[in-house]
Amino acid sequence: MSYLTPTDNPGLLRFLRSWYGAPAAPNVRLGESPEVPRELVEWHEISTQWGGLITSHNYAIPLPELAVEDGKIPFWVENQGTWVWAFDPSNEDHFVYEREPSDEPNPWKRTGERISEFLIHATVLEAILGAPASKVTQGVQVDWLWSQEGIREFPFPTWNWPARDSRILFGESWLALIHPSDDPEAGHDVTLAAVAPQDLEWAENTIGIKWRSYSGVQDHTTNEPLPW
Repeated sequence: MSYLTPTDNPGLLRFLRSWYGAPAAPNVRLGESPEVPRELVEWHEISTQWGGLITSHNYAIPLPELAVEDGKIPFWVENQGTWVWAFDPSNEDHFVYEREPSDEPNPWKRTGERISEFLIHATVLEAILGAPASKVTQGVQVDWLWSQEGIREFPFPTWNWPARDSRILFGESWLALIHPSDDPEAGHDVTLAAVAPQDLEWAENTIGIKWRSYSGVQDHTTNEPLPW
């Protein structure tokens, strides 16, 4: 997966083909809008090619429903509405902002990513959350993970969702989401994800770590507890 870098739609397409297979409706084209960043339109075109399969937890707001909210335009939402991401329509760089919806005044906070970077970051995270094969563990040290041959970290800023300092690592055929546990002294929570269970067999004999394993495409769009 070393071919996947921020702002690189050709790399994103190669990643999606390797993870989800060939698109069901290639060459989709959507109409442009002067108020919608071209990068966002292109992402929706890509998503449509896979019939919406590439979002299993959080979701993109449909383009016709985009609207200004406190000076920003929300475009991406956590599936229960507990976190929202938006862009500034008055800024050509289209930096991304985030906040937790609240009845009280709650200012938008800048994430450090432009929308082109965010969309690739979010798409990779969705691949992890909806992976056909995954392993989850909590409160562990992660030195063993960094020692795996060929491991790399995606060049994205850390996220505040699903937890502070969330980051994504990858190997030849797997992805990993890691972030500090609720108890910082406990270590990190880790979710490993792959297309096939055998791509995660290397982790099963890690000393001192107990895994919860999942198979079959995960759907976390309900109120069921998340597996991390």
